[in-house]
Amino acid sequence: MGYTPVTPFRRMIDAAQLQHQAMAAAPLPAQAIAKWDVLRELSVARADFNLTDRDLAVLQVLLSYYPAVTLDQPQKMVVFPSNQSICERLNGMPCSTMRRHLGNLVEAGVILRRDSPNGKRYQRKFGGVAQAFGFDLSPCPTCSRAFSPLLIAFVPKPQRSPPCG
Repeated sequence: MGYTPVTPFRRMIDAAQLQHQAMAAAPLPAQAIAKWDVLRELSVARADFNLTDRDLAVLQVLLSYYPAVTLDQPQKMVVFPSNQSICERLNGMPCSTMRRHLGNLVEAGVILRRDSPNGKRYQRKFGGVAQAFGFDLSPCPTCSRAFSPLLIAFVPKPQRSPPCG
């Protein structure tokens, strides 16, 4: 019998999730990446990450809660919306379905969960230091580097049109 780590809320942590957390701690790319470009790139390569269109819809909602246009501040990339507000932006998706799609995004390594001690999502400020609990979007820019090689296969080649004549 081996040891299987769990979160304070009894979620199992596997080796892939630990690897995703380590990848999120890596430095961000030198150039800032627009959040909607990351979503667009991921939608093209979603089959390679085992994501569905509904998973991407949930990611789109999470990205809409991030106030900046570019993903370039890793310490401020945690969004903390309530389940109800996420479901409202998803046009009434049931909460259980939304949680399943969030789990798929975490499993794929696109986002991370930052759980608070009481399970709530919020931000707390101590002087100039802010600590946020919610969904961490910092893997998105680092995953974007993983999308790039996959996108080359999907980019359509320009076709020459026959001359009119």
